[in-house]
Amino acid sequence: MKKLLSGTLLLALALACPPQTMARVEVGISISLPPPVVFVEPPQLVVLPGTYVYAVPDAEEDIFFYDGWWWRTWDGRWYRSRDYSSGWGYYENVPSFYREVPSDWRNYYRERRWRGQEWEYRRIPHNEVQRNWRDWQERRYWEREHSWDVRGFQRSERSEADVDVRIALPPPIVFDAPPEVIVLPGTYVYVVPDLQVDIFFHEGWWWRTWEGRWYRSRDYSSGWGYHRSEPTFYRQIPSDWRNDYRERRWRGKEWKSRRIQHQQVQRNWRDWEKNRYWEKQESWGVRNFKPKQIRQQKKEVKPQRQQQYREAAPHSRKVIKPQHQQKEKGNQGNHGNQGKGHDKK
Repeated sequence: MKKLLSGTLLLALALACPPQTMARVEVGISISLPPPVVFVEPPQLVVLPGTYVYAVPDAEEDIFFYDGWWWRTWDGRWYRSRDYSSGWGYYENVPSFYREVPSDWRNYYRERRWRGQEWEYRRIPHNEVQRNWRDWQERRYWEREHSWDVRGFQRSERSEADVDVRIALPPPIVFDAPPEVIVLPGTYVYVVPDLQVDIFFHEGWWWRTWEGRWYRSRDYSSGWGYHRSEPTFYRQIPSDWRNDYRERRWRGKEWKSRRIQHQQVQRNWRDWEKNRYWEKQESWGVRNFKPKQIRQQKKEVKPQRQQQYREAAPHSRKVIKPQHQQKEKGNQGNHGNQGKGHDKK
């Protein structure tokens, strides 16, 4: 009798929710990824004054480089990649650096003036930026040696450098031995479990809070610098992660957390994240763990160098050419049309 009732209920549900409806729900959950951006030649960038954000001025859409990642928007969402033209992955928040980017930065670029001051910007090859961005940021290269190439440049009162002067920095943390960390399931965030204070490692930085503010450093014990906003990765961290660690269970499932030496993480974090090491190899040490994943497009369309696309078409391509080449091509096109007209006659 129970089997008959169960079968009847399942049949009723199937009739009430036909396959077409279920398919629409499934598609709504998935997030499509943007098409690659095809460049005629490797892009050049400019550093935006007052920041360590680099932008591609020749692209019709905004493409930025910051902290080792390329960033872009598409269809109202943010995406990032290690490559400037492809491999974009969905990013669920607005990146923190974007708050420092003026919405009219392109007007400044065209006029060669920044906030009314003469801006003699330098166009930098992408490989030079990718090779040196970390060193430039640590040495504060652009303000100390170039003043961002803006004559008479002065930081705004809300800039990060000015805030650093007014806000006290946290004291160093003394360790009896170099720390070990664990990776938090479903993330690529590492945490020191043996401390009463939360210290995280994420994307090459150590992070901590002190007196209600966030700080980061390249070293786990000292050299902390003020960070004016909450890091985006922190939104992935459950507030009760310590209880899960003590009970060796993650969201009710057995968790065999692995303790990792800090230098091993600092040496390998980039490769682990790029190759999706923790979910593919160890499932974060959690039995039957299934993290939330974003479905990717099944087919990858080969780039077409001479075809332009609009952002509304998800499988088309955009060819981005430097401005000086576009002007030259336009002039050549006019002469070419005149020549064709004589040939027809």
